[in-house]
Amino acid sequence: MESASVPPERPARVEEGPAGRWKIARACIIHVSRDAQDAAVNAVSLALTRAHLRPAPERTSSAVSEATGESLWVWERGDILSEALLDNTGLSLFTTRIGPFSLKAVIVVTARVVGERCRVIVSMVVGSQLADEISREVDAAIDDLVANGTRVEGPGWMRVADLPRDTLAHPRTAREHGIRA
Repeated sequence: MESASVPPERPARVEEGPAGRWKIARACIIHVSRDAQDAAVNAVSLALTRAHLRPAPERTSSAVSEATGESLWVWERGDILSEALLDNTGLSLFTTRIGPFSLKAVIVVTARVVGERCRVIVSMVVGSQLADEISREVDAAIDDLVANGTRVEGPGWMRVADLPRDTLAHPRTAREHGIRA
């Protein structure tokens, strides 16, 4: 009974890790039980929806996820017009407050089962300008998982460049597979 009162642990929040000090592209690696894989991916999906991202099936279909043994979901925000008009013009500071019409982002979510655990990666392959907003939503999703009794472990937040190269969530691998243009 006493162990039920102790909340499950969770990886460090973004501001507690090395990636939280700068507005850089970030990645979060969490480990959950195999049974909690769907719940973890659904929680992250809801978090990305709250951050005004939408599924990008055309980016997902271009990748060969069998090569890495991962399940893959790709999310995006912004469009070509807003990217051309707003990014790199000095207006991006103003437009970050507008919401889904402002800046471009591409987020890769992967899941790979290893033994009894599942590794879930949320990676910002495009859109470091939105790093704070996306990180905040993913941290809230992890909090919800923990509040529902899911044990969430793993290294947590890091620079996206520090991800293992064998995952589709790594920026170079994402580019090679056509996920990141």
